[in-house]
Amino acid sequence: MHMKKKTKINFKPLLEFCRSQWKNLIHVLGITVLAVLFARFIVYDLMSLSVFAPMEKATDFQMSDIYQSVAESKAIHQLSSEITIVSIDGYSRADVLDAINLISEYSPAAIGLDIFFPIPEADNTYLLSTLSSVPNIVCAGMFERDQDASTYHHNKQSFYEDSLDITYGYVNLNASSQRDVIREFVPYVLTSTGDTLFSMPANLARLYNTKRFNTCIARCKPTEIIAFENIEFPIIPIQEVLDETADQSLITNRIILIGDVHNINDIYLSPIHELIPGVKLHAYALQTVLSDNYINSSATWFNWFIAILLCMFFVICNIFAKYHLGNLDNLFIRIAQFVIMYILLVIGCVYFARHHAYIDFSPSILMIGFGAVAFDLWFGCYTMYELIKSKISKK
Repeated sequence: MHMKKKTKINFKPLLEFCRSQWKNLIHVLGITVLAVLFARFIVYDLMSLSVFAPMEKATDFQMSDIYQSVAESKAIHQLSSEITIVSIDGYSRADVLDAINLISEYSPAAIGLDIFFPIPEADNTYLLSTLSSVPNIVCAGMFERDQDASTYHHNKQSFYEDSLDITYGYVNLNASSQRDVIREFVPYVLTSTGDTLFSMPANLARLYNTKRFNTCIARCKPTEIIAFENIEFPIIPIQEVLDETADQSLITNRIILIGDVHNINDIYLSPIHELIPGVKLHAYALQTVLSDNYINSSATWFNWFIAILLCMFFVICNIFAKYHLGNLDNLFIRIAQFVIMYILLVIGCVYFARHHAYIDFSPSILMIGFGAVAFDLWFGCYTMYELIKSKISKK
């Protein structure tokens, strides 16, 4: 029996190439490092990409906004079969309580009350009896960070809380102001005593679909990206409820979210809507849980790894243009920048549409942009170094 000889890998051509191109390799590595310093430690932390956003969203912008906007514009919009919104703009407390009692007669699966009653009236009997007698109702609550900022506590701001045993759904939005774009919601937080405070969407999902609720909690994520799907929520004006002319099929066995739709103090920005009421944001967050349609995002290290590889490729293209294209090098570099950025946007949108996950290419776009700046700066310094070196050698 003849034994086959093992094939030896010949690294000599690779070593010869490295010896002949060692200066270019140093250029590539040096320019890439310089681009990382510009993009990551000088620009990215200070400005992100918000300066490139439209003015109405200039306070906040992310690559996922583009993906969600493209996906939302391509698909067919559908009407939700699980969630209905009842708008109560401008109506009194007594009207809202009447509407809650009438809605409960149509056997909804759950009622989410996205409204606070912070000021007591002379007689609160009707309010207390309504909230305690209506089944599957989730009242709005707020949580705040403890002094050590490590846990949360329930902010008791409603006068009826101590006298009722009711379920709360916390309506804190993941924003520091109304100018922030709302992309995420908080499923739950833990208190210093070990209690769990569930958000309004999470608690409504628990009452409606325990399996979907458990899936959400099992993900153990402090925040979840809201899937602004191509879906609309039927909105019933409170007057139709009070007049008993509302479509009963939009209430029975559905989750009913009650809140303001046109209140200027409860209007926010979203990735695909210029202005959106808080109650509708809760509806989209709830729909994300019920549809089990979570958006997963790539890890930060992966985003920067891709950015560095693309920057190195871009620098290699620049070096090729510098030594082989003559006066056309600047034109080639600008075209290469545009083509690479466009390809990244297409890949990101297609990947999001097919897998409901997004890759954050904003570091890559910054690295490509500052790669050209780093290239000019590096070779400017290198040319100056060679000039000084030649003058010293002549002496």
